[in-house]
Amino acid sequence: MSKALSEFAPIRQYPGLWSAEKGALRCTALRLRDNSLCLYSPVLGLGDDARNSLAALGDVSFLLAPNHYHNKGLVEYAEAFPEAELICSERARPRLENQTSLVFGGLTNLVSLLVDDCQLIEPAGLKTGEVWFTVKTLKDVVWVVCDAFKGSSGKLGEVTKQIEMLGTFPTFGIQDKDTYAAWVESQLRVGSPTLVMPCHGTMGQGGDMASDIRSLLR
Repeated sequence: MSKALSEFAPIRQYPGLWSAEKGALRCTALRLRDNSLCLYSPVLGLGDDARNSLAALGDVSFLLAPNHYHNKGLVEYAEAFPEAELICSERARPRLENQTSLVFGGLTNLVSLLVDDCQLIEPAGLKTGEVWFTVKTLKDVVWVVCDAFKGSSGKLGEVTKQIEMLGTFPTFGIQDKDTYAAWVESQLRVGSPTLVMPCHGTMGQGGDMASDIRSLLR
C-alpha cells in the first residue's frame, strides 16, 4: 500500500466533489458555498500530491470526522490546516476527543455553507455518530458514506457496479437494525443513489443501487 494519499481527482458527476485514495481508503473533498473545502474522512498520509492538488482547489475550512472510528489522520491534518475547523457529530465527539486529544465543534457551521444541492445527514439507528453527504444534480444522486457501505478492493480511481457492506459494520456500527433499515429506506425514496462514494474500497456506480442496498440491509 502507498504510504501517501493520492492527488484529489474530480468526480465527473458533480463538479464540487473530489476523491483522493490511499490503498482501499478514501478522503472526499467537497466545495462549499464560500469556495472553500470540507475534507470528509482525512486519511493518514498527507503527501505532496494531495497537498498540491488541494492548494490548487482552495482553502480547507473544515475537517470532518465522519464517525468516531475514522480518527487516525486528524492530528496530521489539524497541523497541516491550522485554520480549518475540526467537526463531528455530537455522538462521535467523546471518543474522537479521547483518541486524538483534539477539540471538535459541531456541524452547524458546515451546514450553513453547503451549496443548495448538498445535504448533510445523520443516519438513525447507529452508534458511531456516522454522518453522510447527499449531493444531487439533474441526473445524479451521490451518497458520500463512511462505514455503512464499501466498494470492492480495486485499483486507484476504479468504479464498480456493486457495493458491499463493511464486514465490521453490523457489529460495531449498528445499534438498532430495524431503525437503521427504515431510515435508509426513507432516503432511497427521497433519491436513490446513482453513485456511492464510500470511505473504503472502490466507488459504486451503475446497475440498480437501490436494489443492492436493500439486499444488503436484509
